[in-house]
Amino acid sequence: MKLRTLAFALAATMFAAPAVAKTKVVLWHAYRATEKKALEKVAADFNKSQGDVEVELVAIPYDAFGDKITAAIPRGKGPDLFIFAQDRLGDWAASQTIEAIDFWVTDETRDQFLEPTLEALTYDDQIYGLPMAFKTLALFYNKGLVKKAPTTTDELIAEAKKVTKGGKFGLVYENTSFWYQGTWLQGFGGAVFDKRGKPTLASPQVIDSMKFAQKLAHGSGVMPQEVTSTLVTSLFNQGKAAFVVNGPWFIGEIDKKVKWGVAPLPKIVDAGGKPARPFLTADGLMMSAKAKDKKAAFAVMTYFTGVDAAVTMATIGRQPTANKAAYANAKVKNDPVLAVFKKQLAVSRPTPNTPAMRMVWSPVTAAMNKIINQKADAASTMKATQDEVAKLVKTARR
Repeated sequence: MKLRTLAFALAATMFAAPAVAKTKVVLWHAYRATEKKALEKVAADFNKSQGDVEVELVAIPYDAFGDKITAAIPRGKGPDLFIFAQDRLGDWAASQTIEAIDFWVTDETRDQFLEPTLEALTYDDQIYGLPMAFKTLALFYNKGLVKKAPTTTDELIAEAKKVTKGGKFGLVYENTSFWYQGTWLQGFGGAVFDKRGKPTLASPQVIDSMKFAQKLAHGSGVMPQEVTSTLVTSLFNQGKAAFVVNGPWFIGEIDKKVKWGVAPLPKIVDAGGKPARPFLTADGLMMSAKAKDKKAAFAVMTYFTGVDAAVTMATIGRQPTANKAAYANAKVKNDPVLAVFKKQLAVSRPTPNTPAMRMVWSPVTAAMNKIINQKADAASTMKATQDEVAKLVKTARR
């Protein structure tokens, strides 16, 4: 009997169907803390729901992320998919580092995303990524120092002056960062480039926005000198900053003891009451041009940007999600912070994703330091900066 049982067992083993190897899709990301936890849950849910595709998450330090993508993918050493903001999308598209995905994107897929998150991931009329979340700026305030958020910049300055005393400041934000300055620059009607891609950094609107930044930094008397991101967090957590201009990432930096709120940015009185228009970045799920199985990779993209995944990223990761339907979920809908950022999205504008944008950051950051910290003349400084950027763009095109 034992021999017969053993024979049957061996026969069953011989004729059993061989296990089918799953297609592995490698996804790089730079998420940390609650965002990382949420992404891991989405990956686990995906893997449980699939029979033939498996996603593998690989965490990459943010500071090295962009350069690793640029170096690794062309050599076939990079991921199949990765999550990154759209600011380097133009470079990667032009160098054929990433795959255009229009072939797979249906009208139904397009319609599930909030505008302008999909626009941010579009370059030269081609879609190069699906948006998972978006980041923009809003106005955080300490409820122990002020009762409510102002609706205009004049109200903001007036309330901030009441608080500024004894080591406390009414307004704190990274005013030498061009990404933050975009709030006023676009609010005044300025732009980085015109429709032909020519730099417009010395336009009257841009210069007026720089003068307004000078006013906030020096004329209003409500801000500390030489503001850094560390100082912003430190002052807010110590109860020494009433208002802070910051993004959704700031939530994870706020001390649990601080009672705070967040509101849309105020309308700019100096710009005729126009809304402040901060830059928008979209966390896009992009496909490597060297992806081993592009059909499987797109299946992962579809799942990770779908409504169920979006709800997970919003509720666990506190991400302002790009998926429209996710806001029908009660937890997402009733989250006051996510509601504010969704409202702010309506007047935000995507950070340019063209290769030329790479030439802008360093010169304008230097200009911001001169204008804010050295009180340099805004008009002449921006004229020199525009000339420098135009020269850099022209050289790069050659």
